[in-house]
Amino acid sequence: MQSPVEQRPVDRDFEAYNQVYQRVNNSYILLIAVPLMMFGLMALTWALPFPPIAFLGRYNGYLNWASFLIAALIYYHLRLSPMVSYVLLFMLFGFSYGIIQLEQAEKAGGMQLWLAGLMLATLGIGLQLSIMNAKKAGNLFPLLKKASTWFIVKILKSIKVRY
Repeated sequence: MQSPVEQRPVDRDFEAYNQVYQRVNNSYILLIAVPLMMFGLMALTWALPFPPIAFLGRYNGYLNWASFLIAALIYYHLRLSPMVSYVLLFMLFGFSYGIIQLEQAEKAGGMQLWLAGLMLATLGIGLQLSIMNAKKAGNLFPLLKKASTWFIVKILKSIKVRY
């Protein structure tokens, strides 16, 4: 008698997120909405003022609240799947570059970083909520926590990389 194969946590998260968004057309919208949400939330976190720490000296500007967010996200995803955490790390490096560019644009008179982050996060979350199947959604926060995992696993599955 064979015992059923136990699913890994990363597979459970992927399936839980997929259950809410069952319509095929929605996955293409989600492939845009999830990175927008992630970028916006990271930009909002980056824009939060960080207190100066004396022992950092001249490196004080290199540590902010987003550093802790990145560390927590990588640790959480590393426990789910190393491959997913590596892809997320490179994605967050790209987001960091984009946020630094937005900071430079803000100094040159452009839109404030927190406002850009708020707009993108709201757009990403709003797109997800607009196509959500309300019956199966349940609690919103755990669902949004699984969004980044779903996004990365979806990409890895599409290019046939084992995660």
